[in-house]
Formats: sequence, C-alpha cells, structure tokens
Amino acid sequence: MRSWTRSPSSAAFLKNFGITFIFKALSLLLTLIVYVLAVRELGVITWGQIALIASVANIMLIPLTFGLHNGVIKYVPVSTKEESKELMGTALIANLIPSCMTSILLIAAAPVVESWFGFPLMNWIAAVALAMSINLYILTESFLRGQQLFFRLGLYKLIASIVFLVGTAIGLYMLGERSITSYMIPLIVQNVYFFVHALLKSGISPWRYSFKLLKKLFSYSLFTMFSWLVSALLFTSDLFYVAHFGEQYELGVYSIYQNTIRNLCSVLFHDVFAVVFMPLIAALNRRDVDAMVMKYSAPIFMLIWLGAAMLTTVLVLLYGVPLTWTYVGLTSAGIAMNMMYLLMTTVIAMDGVKAARCVFAALVIPIPALQYLQYVLVKHWGMIGGMSSVIVINICLLIALRITIRYFYHFQSVPLEREGSA
Repeated sequence: MRSWTRSPSSAAFLKNFGITFIFKALSLLLTLIVYVLAVRELGVITWGQIALIASVANIMLIPLTFGLHNGVIKYVPVSTKEESKELMGTALIANLIPSCMTSILLIAAAPVVESWFGFPLMNWIAAVALAMSINLYILTESFLRGQQLFFRLGLYKLIASIVFLVGTAIGLYMLGERSITSYMIPLIVQNVYFFVHALLKSGISPWRYSFKLLKKLFSYSLFTMFSWLVSALLFTSDLFYVAHFGEQYELGVYSIYQNTIRNLCSVLFHDVFAVVFMPLIAALNRRDVDAMVMKYSAPIFMLIWLGAAMLTTVLVLLYGVPLTWTYVGLTSAGIAMNMMYLLMTTVIAMDGVKAARCVFAALVIPIPALQYLQYVLVKHWGMIGGMSSVIVINICLLIALRITIRYFYHFQSVPLEREGSA
C-alpha cells in the first residue's frame, strides 16, 4: 500500500481525482438544488412518478448503449492516438444507428405497454427520450474519460448542470408548469447539450470505423452489458414492487429515501471515483488492487455508511419529508453494501473478457432466489422490506462474487512497469 501511494500513477490518480471531484461536487450541488425544488414544488407523489420513469429509462438505456462505452474506457487509455480515434469512431457509429432504431420501436410500442401494464403512454415516451439522451451522454463521456481529459469532462458536466437548473427554474417559476415535464425536459436537454459539446471536442472527427475494433469492443462490452442489465433489473425491482404493492405517496417517500439518494451515491461512484479509477487500473496489476480493496473493505464500508447516513439526513430535511431514522439507517447501509459491490466488480471486470464473464455469472446465478426474496419482503413489510432487501441482496452478491473469483478465476499478470502509462 505504501509503495503504491508513492508511485507516479498514484500521484496522477490523486490529481485527476481532485479535479474530477471539484467539478462533480459543483455539478451535484446544482443537481441537488433541482431535486429540492422539484420535490417541494411538484410534491412527493409526482416525484415518485418521476423516479419510476427514470428507473424504466435506466433499464431501456442498457440495450441502447450495447455496453460500448465500457470498451472505450478499457481500451483507449492503453492505445495509441490513432487507434484511440478509430476506437471512438467505431463506437459512435455502432451505437447511434442501432439505438435510434430501437428508440423508434420502443415509442411505437407505447400503446401496447399502456394497455398491458398500465404504464401511461406519455410517461413511457418520456422514459424512451430520457434513455436515449443518457445513452448519448455516457457514450461521449467515455471518449473524454478514455483520453483522461478530466478537466474538460468536469467543465462540460458543470455547464450541463447549469442548463438543467436554469431550465427547471424557468419551467417551474416563469412558465408556472407544475408537472413532470418541468423536470424531464430540462434533464433531457442537459444530456443532449453534453453530448454535442463533448462530441465536438473529443477529437474523433473525421469518424473512423473498423470491424476488427468493433469485434474487440463487443467482446468486452457484451458481457458487461448483460451484467449491467441484470443488475439494473435487480437493483430497481424494489421500486417496482413498492409501486405495485404500495400507495402512490409511499412510492414517493420510498423513492426519496432509497432511489434518489442511492442514485446520487451511484453517480458519485461512477462519475467521480470510477472516472479516474478505471483508466488507472487498466494498466495495473488487478490482483494487487483487488487484494487492497479486500484488505480495507471494513473501513471503506463504515466510511461510506456514515457518509451516506449524513447525506440522507440532510437531503430528507431539505426535501421537507418527515425524517425516519430507521429509513436512514437501512438506506445508508444498503448504499454502503452496494458501493462495495460496485467497487469489487469494477476491479475484477477490468481484468478482461473472462473476468467480466465470471462477474456476470456470479450476478446472474442467484438472481431468481434474490428476486423472490425481494418480492416477499416488499409484499409483507412494504418500504422496510424493500430497504432491507437491498442490504441482503448486496451481501449475497458479494459472497457469490468472492466464491466465484476464488475458485474459478485467476487474475492476469500486468507488468507494473506500465503504471506510468495510466
């Protein structure tokens, strides 16, 4: 540990982490202001519907992306400049054409979804539009992340957050629009703005395309995409169960405690820590990194739990929703367990295609039992059952992951001399 903290790569990591954290902290602050305004002005019930739309969009998003952004993040940091341009161009074209076609099909299916599942037509269309905008956002984000342009990445995200805040304020206070659209439209505009700006500045024009590189991207991204899809279904199903068994007000309260705050912490992980951490470990010995994470897992968990509890308390008070300490404890514990799971899977999956397959296997095998467990807990104990199920599920997934890695996988050997390229 001491030798790693003194290495050039660790110094670069800390520098880039600091740059990313400052920009993301400002962006999150602006986003939190939007959340507070939306909950207070639109009400808990409407916020619950927004959370439901966002959860559906996050599931739709996965087949739209094809996981190509994960391949960009993995391969661009260790490629030459010309190879990087070709990788990004290939990912862009391979993403845009299928995702546009899929979005059209999803919109066409809106009446069927409303008839079969009772999901409102306009909410479904909003979910499709949001999913497509997020797809564009994370694709171009991966271009900047892969090239380690952290200052530019943070700046563009900050500007996009300002667009989100200003757009929401205009809808709520200037136009007097007290509906879902006053939140959803600025959110989508924010994502599209970032996509356009990041694409123009990513340095990939003229676009290049290579079937060989596409195969390389897919060989890694396919399993991470399926893993992402399964985990998204698992980690959002609690909200769907609460929506099914509970009242609309309960859905709103649950989304504030569980989904909104959990998503914020997930954003902190993916947009701050992983932005710098993933390119770094692409050139490090993943066995050593995994061992370090395991060694310090207990203090990491406690630190995240405490931080999540403080964040939950502050946000609930700002939202104007009654504070329940049981909800705070369960929510923060679930967040901490989920962050530990994300951290370990990120390290392991970066070791290559076989590692990604092992991570996927450890996730998908216990899914039926875990889904049934979550269903029963929410059905019989409502919000308490839902929050408790998040903790139990992440513990089970961590156990399954460690067993799989211990008995069925051996880390690749990455020369430490390459650390300086991170």
